[in-house]
Amino acid sequence: MTVMTGPVWSLPLAWGRVEVPASIGGVRARLDEGRAAAFDAEIARTPAVDLVYAVLAWTLPARAATEDPATVARLKAGDFTGVRDGDGDPVTPTHPPHDATSGTPRSSVFRTGFPVGSVTHPATIEGIRAVLDGERLAAFETETAQAPAQDLVYVALRWGYPPEARAEDDRAIEQVKAELAAGITRPAHPPVEEA
Repeated sequence: MTVMTGPVWSLPLAWGRVEVPASIGGVRARLDEGRAAAFDAEIARTPAVDLVYAVLAWTLPARAATEDPATVARLKAGDFTGVRDGDGDPVTPTHPPHDATSGTPRSSVFRTGFPVGSVTHPATIEGIRAVLDGERLAAFETETAQAPAQDLVYVALRWGYPPEARAEDDRAIEQVKAELAAGITRPAHPPVEEA
């Protein structure tokens, strides 16, 4: 019997419940050197919203595709009904899987900020690694390896968001709060100047 450390998923497969690693570090620990390198490369460039599906693909038991194709198809389609975490709580992906037939790849950047969409920052592990250094990079690597796959999008959002943009957003939000508290309101749309 293999002892797993870190986050796990309990998958409801045709032959019964199967416990599998649910983190990047947990999956990587079970791979040989060659497969680990391929896994690392795929995970590094996968957009954060799809990391849960990349981890799923690498953690599914090999026999699942032939012995329970319906459940595998359902999971890959984003229906995690019956999947539980190590505490027995339901697991739900944050986003549906990418529709490969759309012809449009997922973005490797997030567009967030205040106002909405004003900040663009990396949405892949390799993109975030490129903007971090020293202690922040080491902390990011540790958290990324240990986080449950269904939470990786939040990890990427937090670490990829530029600290200077976050400080600017916080100031803008505090200004709006202060204006609202003082009874100052802004028009929904700026007034149009007449010619």
